[in-house]
Amino acid sequence: MDASEADRAHRVTVRGVLTYHDPTRYLSFIQDETAGIYVSLWDAHVQPGDAVEISGVTGAGRVGRIILTDRVSRTGIRVLGHCALPAPKLVGLEDLRDATFDAQWVATRATVETVTLDGDRAVLELVSENARLRAFIPGYTSLEVIPRHLAGFTVEARGVLGTAPAVGGAVRTTLDIPSIREISIDPADFAERFESCPVSHFEALFARDSLPRREPTRVEGRVTFAREGYGFFLNLYAGDHVHGTVFVQSAQPGAPALGDWVDTVGVVEKANGYRVLRDAIFRVLSHGAPVDGSHVRDRDILTGDFHGHLIVTQGQIVETFPGLSEAAWLVRTGFGFVQVVLPRGNDRASVRVLEPETRVGITGILLRNPPTAERFGAQGVGYQIQLRASGDLVVLNAAPWWTVRRIGIALGLAALVSVAALGWVYLLRKRVREQTETIRSQLGKAAVSEERTRIARELHDSLAQHLASITIQLDVVAERLKTGEGDTQQLLETAREMAAHSMDQTRLAIWDLRSPTLARDGLAAAICEVVQPLAERRGVQLEVKQEGEVRRLGGWTENHLLRIVQEAASNALKHGVPKQIEIEALFRSGGLMVTIRDNGVGFHITSPNALPTVHFGVRGMQERAQKIGGRLVLESEPGVGTTISVWVPWPQSPRPIVNLLASAEAQFA
Repeated sequence: MDASEADRAHRVTVRGVLTYHDPTRYLSFIQDETAGIYVSLWDAHVQPGDAVEISGVTGAGRVGRIILTDRVSRTGIRVLGHCALPAPKLVGLEDLRDATFDAQWVATRATVETVTLDGDRAVLELVSENARLRAFIPGYTSLEVIPRHLAGFTVEARGVLGTAPAVGGAVRTTLDIPSIREISIDPADFAERFESCPVSHFEALFARDSLPRREPTRVEGRVTFAREGYGFFLNLYAGDHVHGTVFVQSAQPGAPALGDWVDTVGVVEKANGYRVLRDAIFRVLSHGAPVDGSHVRDRDILTGDFHGHLIVTQGQIVETFPGLSEAAWLVRTGFGFVQVVLPRGNDRASVRVLEPETRVGITGILLRNPPTAERFGAQGVGYQIQLRASGDLVVLNAAPWWTVRRIGIALGLAALVSVAALGWVYLLRKRVREQTETIRSQLGKAAVSEERTRIARELHDSLAQHLASITIQLDVVAERLKTGEGDTQQLLETAREMAAHSMDQTRLAIWDLRSPTLARDGLAAAICEVVQPLAERRGVQLEVKQEGEVRRLGGWTENHLLRIVQEAASNALKHGVPKQIEIEALFRSGGLMVTIRDNGVGFHITSPNALPTVHFGVRGMQERAQKIGGRLVLESEPGVGTTISVWVPWPQSPRPIVNLLASAEAQFA
C-alpha cells in the first residue's frame, strides 16, 4: 500500500508479535512473518513478546506506513498471549542507514563506542567500519545504572529500526532495543577482557590511599548480596579468611546467586568514602551455599570497619517508611539508629508494616554513611543495612499493644467522651423537661381525639348498619303498601325490633362494652348473632364455622374482630349482591385467622395489599386490624366475589395487656 492509499484511512486488522513498546513516547511496533509496522497503542498495558491483534485505520506516516488506533476510547488492541520474539533479520550496520528495513525486527553486529543517558533512555553509539548508528534502550533514569559495561565491546544488538525525516529530506534512522537482554557481547571479546587483566589482591587494590588509574581491574570473591541491574557485594578472601568486601556495580543482565564464586572486571572509583568497582562485567566460576552473616558485637561495629560485611544483629522498630521506593524501616540498635532497607526488585511478597517497638532480628549488608540518611529524619542515622530478602527481617517480639502513643490517644479519647457525655446529659435533661411539658399538653388532646374516633367507628359499625337495615325493611313496607300485596305488619314489627336493638347496640358502643354473647359464648356465636339477621332479610345463605383449639383473645381484641366481620358482611350484602357468605375462624399455633368470603359481583383492586379507602367502613376495618396488632388483606375479582382475611397473632403476655386495656376503659368511662 503506497502512501496516498494508506492516507485514505482504511480500516484494517492485523496480527503479530509486539517487538517494541515505549509508552512514554507512544512508540510501538508489531511484526508478522512478512514485515513490521508502527502502531499507536497509547496507554495499552502490553510488553514486547505479546501476541496481539490490532484494529485501526491506516496512515501514510512521515516515512513508512502506520496503523492508528482510537486514542479517545483507547480500543483496538487485543492480547492473544505471550511468545518469544521472532528471529531477527541479520543486517549490516551500513544497510540500516535508510528506510529499507523500517519498523522491522533486525539484528546487527557493531562495536559500542560510548554509552550515555538521554532522559529515561540509555544511548549506545554503535560503530562499524563505514557506518555509525544510535541505539536506544528505555527504562533508565540514572547514570549509575546505565549499561556502560558495554563500552568497547563488539556486540550483537537486536531491535526495531526506527525512521524519521531529517533535514534536507534525508532519513534519520535509529535502533530501538526493547531491553538490555537483547544485546549480546561477543564471547571472544568477553573472555579476552578477563584474560588481559590479572586478579588484584585486596591490599594492592583497596588498602592504598590513592585511586588507581581508570583502567580495568579484576577481583574474585563470593556473593553476599545481589540486585539485578544494580550490582552485588563480594567477600574477598585471603585463604579461608574474609580479608575485605567490595561493591560491584554492574548492569549486566542476570544476577549471580548468593554464595556464587564470581570473577569480575570493572573500574575502581570512590563512593561515600569507599572504593567500588564500576561498570563491571562478571562471570560465575562456581556455585556455593549462601554465606552466613557474622554476629558482630555492637561496640566492635562502632570501633571497627564492617562496611560491606554481611552481619547479624537485633533492634527495635522505631518507624516504617512505606512511601519510599523500597521497603524501609528505622531501627534502634546497640550501635545507634539504622536504616533497614529491602531494595526494590528483591523478594517483596511477604513484606508487612511493623508496629513501633517490635523487636526484630536483622541479617544484611552493613553500610556506613548511607547517602539516603536525610530521608529518615534527624536521628543522626549513620548506618544502613540492606536486606537480601524479606526473610532477613524476623520478628522476635511483637510490639506491646499499649504503647505510649496509644495510651495517650486512649486518654484523649476518654476525656473527649466524658466531656461529650456531660454535655449530652445536660442537653438530654433539658430536652426531657421540654418534651414532658409537650406530652402532658398533648395527652389530653390525644385522649379526646382517640375517644372521638372510637365512638365514630362504633356508631358507624353498629348504629349506621342497623339504621341501614331498618331502611331496607321500610323500603319493603313502602313497596307493599303501593301494590297492596303482602302483609306489612310483620315487617313493621321487625323494623321496630331492629330499632330497639340499635339503641341497645349504640349504648354498648358508646360505653365500649362487649356483646353479652361475645363475652359468654365466644367469637363464633357472636358473629352468628350479629350477621344472621342481616343475611336472612336479604335471603342470603350464611355459614359460620371454626377450626382448631379455641382460644380467647380478650374482650378488646374479640370486639374489634366482631366489628370487622360485621362491617365486611354488611358491605357484602349492601354492594356485592351475594347468594352465600362464608365466615371461618381458624385457630392456629401462631394466631387466629378470620376469613369472610362472598360470591357476589366483586370489584377491581390494584394489588393484593392495596385496600380501597373510599368507604369509611373499609378504612375502619383496616384501622381496627392495626389496633389489635393484626393484618388485613382484601382480595376481589369481578364476577368471582370478595374475600377479606384478618390475621391476629397470639399475644406474648396477655395478662398485662388486658389489665392495661381495662384501666384505659375505666379511665374513659
